[in-house]
Amino acid sequence: MGFVGKKGSVTKQRIIEVMAGLLEENGYEATGLSELGKETDTPKGSLYFHFPGGKDELTSLAILHSGEQLNEFFNLVLSKSESPTHAIKQVFSALEDRIVSSQYRKGCPIATTAMESANQSILVANACKEVYALWSKTIESYLVQNGYNSRVAKTLSVSILSLWEGALLLSKIQKSAEPLRLAQKTADLLLKT
Repeated sequence: MGFVGKKGSVTKQRIIEVMAGLLEENGYEATGLSELGKETDTPKGSLYFHFPGGKDELTSLAILHSGEQLNEFFNLVLSKSESPTHAIKQVFSALEDRIVSSQYRKGCPIATTAMESANQSILVANACKEVYALWSKTIESYLVQNGYNSRVAKTLSVSILSLWEGALLLSKIQKSAEPLRLAQKTADLLLKT
């Protein structure tokens, strides 16, 4: 019985991870459970067994998974950086590497779904909101630890997050890393003020 539970848990996690990738590349509307079933070799009935809340439940779990993974990466980069300007430059550089290496198919793992679901699914919209709050708080905490007062750190964290989200969108559309590079320079200026 324990083995079946473990196997089910592994299957569920794999489905969440595949869904996260599909959402990032295709968005919420263009990702269906039939496509997910084919990608994971999982019958549709099994998808509903693992996710009785259907597509919205699975999407929210996939969004949270992607958000937590990227946040772990942010924490790693921030912890290894010599200064806030260096840290933010490293984050922008990593985002650039990620989007370029995917041939501009990937950008932010949350943005497309966030825009599509904002007025459609409270469950999914709340997951997106939670991820953005997590990322913003991570940057804010890092800045406070590095001498910024909490009010300024909060303003800067939201501004930097907004810069990279907008730059990822423009980079994806333009198939160019230039928007990310320019946004990083702007973030650098903000950190120095």
